[in-house]
Amino acid sequence: MRSIGSALNLLLVSPLYFVWTVVALDLAQTPCTTLVQGKFFGYFSSFAVFPLNSSLCSWIIQNPDPRRYTLYMKILKPTGICDHQHIRTYQFDSFLESTRTYLGMESFDDVLKLCDGSTRYAFLQSNKQFLQMKQTVPPEVESWPVRWKPTKAQERDFSVEYLVVGNRNPSKAACQMLCKWLDACLAISSSSHPCGIMQTPCSCSGGEVLDQASEILGLTRKKEDCYKDGIYLENCMSSPKDSSGAEFLGGWNPWSAWGDCTKDCGGGLQTRMRTCKPLPNEGLVCEGVLEEGRLCNRKACNTNGRYNSRSQSLRSTDNRKREDTDELQHYGYPAPQIGDPAAEEWSPWSVCSTTCGEGWQTRTRFCVSSSYSTQCSGPLREQRQCNNSAVCPVHGTWDEWSPWSLCSSTCGRGYRDRTRTCKPPQFGGNPCEGPEKQTKFCNIALCPVDGNWNEWSSWSSCSASCSNGTQQRTRECNGPSYGGAECQGHWVETRDCFLRQCPVDGKWQAWGVWGSCTTTCGGGTQRRDRVCYGPFFGGETCQGPKEEYKQCNDRKCPEPHEICDEESLASVVWKETPAGDAAAVRCPRNATGLILRRCILDEEGIAYWEPPTYIKCVSIDYRNIQMMTREHLSKAQRGLMGDGLSEVLQNLVEISQDGTSYSGDLLSTIDVLRNMTEIFRRAYHSPTSGDVQNFVQIISNLLSEENRDKWEEAQLIGPNAKELFRLVEDFIDVMGFRMKDFRDSYQVTDNLVLGIHKLPANAATDITFPMKGWRGMVDWAKNSEDKVTVSKSILSSGLTETDDSSVFVVGTVLYRNVGNILSLQRNSTVLNSRVISVTVKPFPRSLLTPLEIEFSHLYNGTTNQTCILWDEND
Repeated sequence: MRSIGSALNLLLVSPLYFVWTVVALDLAQTPCTTLVQGKFFGYFSSFAVFPLNSSLCSWIIQNPDPRRYTLYMKILKPTGICDHQHIRTYQFDSFLESTRTYLGMESFDDVLKLCDGSTRYAFLQSNKQFLQMKQTVPPEVESWPVRWKPTKAQERDFSVEYLVVGNRNPSKAACQMLCKWLDACLAISSSSHPCGIMQTPCSCSGGEVLDQASEILGLTRKKEDCYKDGIYLENCMSSPKDSSGAEFLGGWNPWSAWGDCTKDCGGGLQTRMRTCKPLPNEGLVCEGVLEEGRLCNRKACNTNGRYNSRSQSLRSTDNRKREDTDELQHYGYPAPQIGDPAAEEWSPWSVCSTTCGEGWQTRTRFCVSSSYSTQCSGPLREQRQCNNSAVCPVHGTWDEWSPWSLCSSTCGRGYRDRTRTCKPPQFGGNPCEGPEKQTKFCNIALCPVDGNWNEWSSWSSCSASCSNGTQQRTRECNGPSYGGAECQGHWVETRDCFLRQCPVDGKWQAWGVWGSCTTTCGGGTQRRDRVCYGPFFGGETCQGPKEEYKQCNDRKCPEPHEICDEESLASVVWKETPAGDAAAVRCPRNATGLILRRCILDEEGIAYWEPPTYIKCVSIDYRNIQMMTREHLSKAQRGLMGDGLSEVLQNLVEISQDGTSYSGDLLSTIDVLRNMTEIFRRAYHSPTSGDVQNFVQIISNLLSEENRDKWEEAQLIGPNAKELFRLVEDFIDVMGFRMKDFRDSYQVTDNLVLGIHKLPANAATDITFPMKGWRGMVDWAKNSEDKVTVSKSILSSGLTETDDSSVFVVGTVLYRNVGNILSLQRNSTVLNSRVISVTVKPFPRSLLTPLEIEFSHLYNGTTNQTCILWDEND
């Protein structure tokens, strides 16, 4: 970046001292940016600031204090013809780099009109902190061609002069130049080209009159100043006005002292002189007489007196230039004369002083005096009128300017004008010279200006030298100003770019699966392959082997007696299988999965087939319900809402009532119930009393005697008694705290009775189970000797402040036959009786006797008539 000042010293201004405020300004400056600070007058050429071989250059000048100073600019437009305006001019208050936003931006393009050749000059006035001229690229042009089309390089150039003027007490030198600019600006103004200088702090005779604000600040014209053509004339002396009010211009030196009287008596003449000090370069010549005389010594003389005589022709001058002084008319003053009576004859009459209208002719004579002669009598000069009949031409004259009109716009930039009337010429006089109308811009109030985007910059270079990359371009926001709306959209834009393909080295894909072993026993080999992806666009090939081998089936081959022979069972053919392996065939058509059958050795080492297991087979109906439940759970985990869950439970009740076909059906049903409990924990579905009844009924159906053999097979890899208790316990916990307005629930089925109680800690009562006289009670649960009592004393956390707001959920389940269907985890005791399960949530405080349970003994083969108590907690 470079900083320049004035290239021409056109003004001599008095030293001005002030504090220069440095503001934060970051306009993405480049070496092609010029910032001017601390200069009050300057000049630059567009060739110096905007070279033809560069693009997006800018020139910025900073106003030291917009409250105290006003910036004026004069632009000499290029003489060439341009087809695009690529220089923009605008003023602004500040610039925010973070959002690329100009604050308070106002364009001057409609004021300057650089491409409009109808006017030679353009003027503008700026009242903001920064004024910028900047090169721009039209949106349809991505490169930067030269947009000027002149015949000569010099015709591309335009020049700029700038002037910073104080708003209070401006210097005379600055006002002299500003008034010249104002005169020129108003002279070329029109409705289509208003003057860009709206007001000045100076009083200009040829421009606008002093505004009221300037008068308040004391900027009135000093009386001793002289003016010519609207310019201050320093060291000018104004002559006093005569009685008619006409003012004589000129720079006269003071009169000299009166000279000696020409005679001692009898009336003589005294004279005095003055000199003219004209302006340089013959700009102005004094007007008036150079010498004047008066009578003196009028007393009579005696006969012995001696007399002196001198020329009585006094010199004078008018307002013509020095080279015309030979044509000056000489005028004298009448005075009594003394001399020979025989005076000299009159001279011929002079040429008439005017060629038209009323003029004058003069003639003179001299008195020839000698000693002791008589006094000459009569005047030395005579005048007479001439040419009274001719009519002089009257030139046209302008009346005074009318007041400036109101601004054409109530806010923002408008214009105002004033007019004057020409008194028409007469008798062949010249018409009025100068414009009849003057127009200038005005701005009486600030309009809200919405932010608007400048044109996009050119795209940046691609971020990658090969393959896919990105390019960026930016744009700047003008404004908003004075309450306008912000620019909408992004200030930066990105797009993909692709210069060329990058070289891609070959890359091995993942190894394939191992192939089958070459032998089933006794040692063989397996092979797997991998594929090289690439290379592409000149990259390197893959390094390393393409194939890989390993040993397999190295165990000793079984003897013939260690192999189960091929066998057909239940319409299924089981192929020959070595001992220790399992054979698998597809499940029947009404199920999915595989039927497994292992070949094992007996105590003598002879291979034999175990019965087939259907633990991997699931009936189609159970499989469909399992998949639907998993789909509902997936939605619930994503926070969605759904319906149709109650219908799924109802379908499972109906299917399970008909029993199960395979042990895999039991495992599938347990999976469905676990997923249902997880769904009930979430807001996906609000459980109803019908859902509770169906859930309990499904468990009862699973514990039916028809499923005993399938439970034996399912327990090899599936649930035991503990897992079933935990499933029901979780369900009780969820139902107690999830259901709204929960009431005690009592569910009675063929294989279990379930009770759920929800009690506040501070209003708990004893719970007795089962409830006597409950409708629908089954016979196996009606024994009067069976009783479970849950004391209200356990419904406490031990903390008073917690018990005031605590709610306990107590679930009691009486199983009819779970003990002889499902095995225990850590207890191998065979149960041939009912099982009671009690769940309390949240966990209560520990008591020595939390429960009272009374069961009647069974006498159907029970050898050890005792009550077994165990805890299935971890």
